[in-house]
Amino acid sequence: MSHAETKSVMRAVSRRDFLRSTAIAGAGFVLAPTILGAAEKSADKELNIGFIGVGTEGQILLQNCLKIPGLKFIAVCDIWPYNQGRAVRLLKKYKHEAKGYADYQEMLDTEKTLDAVINATPDWVHAPISIAALKAGKHVYCEKEMSNTLEQAKAMVVAAKETKRLLQIGHQRRSNPRYHAAFDLATKKKCCGNITYVEGQWNRSKRLDVGWPKDSDLDEATLKKYGYDTMAKFRNWRWYKKFAGGPIADLGSHQIDIFNWFLGASPRAVMANGGVDNYEGIEWYDNISAIYEWNVDRGGKTKVVRGFYKVISTSSSGGYAETFLGDEGSMTISENDKQGGMRREQEAPMADWEKELAKAAPKPAEPAKEETKKAEAPKKEADADVEVAAHTGFSPGRYYPAITVPGFNKSEHLPHIENFVAAIRTGSPLSCPAEVGYDTCVTVLRVNEAVEAQKRIEFKPEEFKA
Repeated sequence: MSHAETKSVMRAVSRRDFLRSTAIAGAGFVLAPTILGAAEKSADKELNIGFIGVGTEGQILLQNCLKIPGLKFIAVCDIWPYNQGRAVRLLKKYKHEAKGYADYQEMLDTEKTLDAVINATPDWVHAPISIAALKAGKHVYCEKEMSNTLEQAKAMVVAAKETKRLLQIGHQRRSNPRYHAAFDLATKKKCCGNITYVEGQWNRSKRLDVGWPKDSDLDEATLKKYGYDTMAKFRNWRWYKKFAGGPIADLGSHQIDIFNWFLGASPRAVMANGGVDNYEGIEWYDNISAIYEWNVDRGGKTKVVRGFYKVISTSSSGGYAETFLGDEGSMTISENDKQGGMRREQEAPMADWEKELAKAAPKPAEPAKEETKKAEAPKKEADADVEVAAHTGFSPGRYYPAITVPGFNKSEHLPHIENFVAAIRTGSPLSCPAEVGYDTCVTVLRVNEAVEAQKRIEFKPEEFKA
């Protein structure tokens, strides 16, 4: 297509045009079967699974695990009888006679036939529990963040190498087919051209006190035994520095990990600020903003990509998403499959993937008779529409809806667990092995250091290696 031909198909898209373009979503972005079907090919080998930590996140993982054929749940560990009993009862409904434990080491010592352990405990005990399970010969799926200290996270990587057991870290976007489709579009099809900037956010209105059922309190001795001084801190551990890495680790690590993945690089520097500005009685920041820098290779030359990330805990306005901006377009993606989309710059050449989408798009309906006159209105009316769009900040270009993968309708957690199970059964690669999880851990936890220091923090390449 010549430059003149390309210009002829370019148009300024009004808000009405953009909304109409969402009809294209049915066309989707087709993904290679190997990504969608890796777990299904190996669903015949039964595995014995133990769960350690069945609170809010543990329950989500457990519910997803129950959808995978050939898993036998034989043990559940949680220091809180309320959680432990609820999980055991749930498993019994599905014909799994799981035994309950309060102490993870007792579980590991007793359940010799375990093949793998799911670790969904608070961040500060991820490392000792995961390392103990690895040394007991078990494969481990560990929720992110790997740890709230880099020393402990590094020890997990070392343990996985030494024991030759699998350690999957719970950055579940790494197994999401929609994110793989987005990665392909960004890195191979160059939907954004050269990526020059990235940005992301996770905004949510967060209850400070998650509460707990009446008469289910742990006694003082039990709390002290497991490192907690009050029931409130046990239940709201994410807000305290002893137990967690704060919202930047709790939420931000999921998304900042995507920046590293898509850019194919670890950051070279970060500066950040934030604080406990809106809540009382907590230790971690209720808002945080970070500016990153990455060195990326572009045609044999090193270029800088900068990015901005924020997480706030007082408002859910805008939700959560990651955006990649380039010299030919932009792309926004989110685990919310209704959010996001792509835009090509008005001057960018028509790409092959755009042509395929255009072929698959439904044809617009014929206008009704009474609308004929409006459709034939003088050109200045259409021009006025474009002008309004420009005045409202709506950028001209070619717009495409959120990325979809035909046939994929699973939860955000299930593909990542399936990837872990398939890796045990067939030796296929993990989506997020320990080394990748550690790289993200360094990227994220040092943001808290930058906030405290109130200065730009520079990374050394060796920091990302465990």
